[in-house]
Amino acid sequence: MMRNLLIGLCLAAALCVQAATAVPDIGNGRVRVLGNNLENYYFNQNSGRGNYTQEQIAEKTRKIVEAMLLADADIYAFCEVEAQPIVLQQLADSMSAHAGVLGRYAAVNDGIEEEWNSEYNNNIKSGFIYRTDKVAPYDSNFPETSTTYYKNTMRFQAWTELASHERFTLSMNHFKAMSGASAVAKRVENAQWLVYALSSDDVKDPDILIMGDLNCQMDEEAITIIQDAGFSEQLLARNVNAYSYCYGYSVELIDHVFANSSMASQITGAAVWHVNTTCVDTVVPGWGYSDHDPYLVALNLGGDLPETCTDIDFTESFAANLGDFTPISVSGDHTWVWNSSYLCAYMNAYGATSTEDNYLVSPAFDFTDQKSGIISFTHTLGYGASANWPSQCTLLISDDYTTDATTASWTQLTIPNWPSSNWNWQENQITIPAAFMRKSNVHFAFHYYVDSNVPAWEIKDLSVQTVCEKNPSTGWSDIISTAPQARKEIRHGQLLIIRGGEAFTVTGQRVY
Repeated sequence: MMRNLLIGLCLAAALCVQAATAVPDIGNGRVRVLGNNLENYYFNQNSGRGNYTQEQIAEKTRKIVEAMLLADADIYAFCEVEAQPIVLQQLADSMSAHAGVLGRYAAVNDGIEEEWNSEYNNNIKSGFIYRTDKVAPYDSNFPETSTTYYKNTMRFQAWTELASHERFTLSMNHFKAMSGASAVAKRVENAQWLVYALSSDDVKDPDILIMGDLNCQMDEEAITIIQDAGFSEQLLARNVNAYSYCYGYSVELIDHVFANSSMASQITGAAVWHVNTTCVDTVVPGWGYSDHDPYLVALNLGGDLPETCTDIDFTESFAANLGDFTPISVSGDHTWVWNSSYLCAYMNAYGATSTEDNYLVSPAFDFTDQKSGIISFTHTLGYGASANWPSQCTLLISDDYTTDATTASWTQLTIPNWPSSNWNWQENQITIPAAFMRKSNVHFAFHYYVDSNVPAWEIKDLSVQTVCEKNPSTGWSDIISTAPQARKEIRHGQLLIIRGGEAFTVTGQRVY
């Protein structure tokens, strides 16, 4: 019920239209990261934190979704979120629904699931949502301390940019709040845990970005500890008057962005987006979903993408031989051969007396700069039991095969079309999983594994076609001449030309 209510509210046009507010200019980085304290984003109506009705939760979600999509980030790092998986999962679903693209956003599965306990207020966490077509979480999500409460509110995660295959580490934190000596001492502990965790072997990439509601300004010892560890504040580096929070009638910067030197060199911009603070006249009517403003950072990981690249268009008809495909017999007396009568790759273990385990392995494909692809082929089968064909005859993919098919890590791809009767040729077109794009050693294999009801399998007209990722060299004049009806749009205060679903600046640079 709650899920439908959240998504339904964000699809209702009357509720989802907001006057555009300028998102701060943070440069042309390909990866945009947004951090935000969501101020007790809880679905548990008896938690003691939110105490919201379902309608109030849905309204808060609507406001968050609208702001997050307007910010157009690729990674969203949140704190003050209920420590239940459903909360960020449903927020990601609502963002996807509002964007009109199923599965565009997903929440990181961090394994955190805390029941409410009145003895201590630990049902709170920091967590991540990401755009699935731009980035992917790499390895595990780690706590920065084992201490109760803070093990959930201080987290870090490595990320991979899909376009470049470059990585960085993002740490999201929520330090102790309030003033007073005991709170200050706890924030010192928070900073010490943070620095220690980010020097551990759990960190999977040395380019480190620290974000979060640290609940302290620059003159506190906790900040000094972070700086002494080699991290510099990025918001203040670009605006000495930056603020993110309103206390009384004064503004404070207590939400921070720190980067080590290797990370800082890849940042194109960082700024606070004032959509929530109320002690200055900038809050957006209809928003105000939190008591903290969101803040954004743009990254160009590893520099610019190549200006040119080449799509892959590989074909093998099997009309003359097996080409560059390698037949491998693991067990049994048969193997893949070329059938000169039907001009195809052929596997038939008729008369087998033991289990037949046979692979027909493709040559290696280098998908390093390829962003998407399709494998196509035509096949037919005969004999045996047709109900068993999909389990006996499979298509596999691997990125670690060398010469031994039995030690490679194979993933099975679903073959959608099978003959309705013996020797009825069927065409198949299968999307290559995103996990195997941008890998340098990808092999496909037709795997034949039978121990009874032996079929014959014939394959022909195979192709592998991919699309590479690059920065376009198309200039402004080319855009106008080739697409005079291109749509124009103001985004983040910048005039963009929308052509073929992609955005370009007026100088022809592609905007990611």
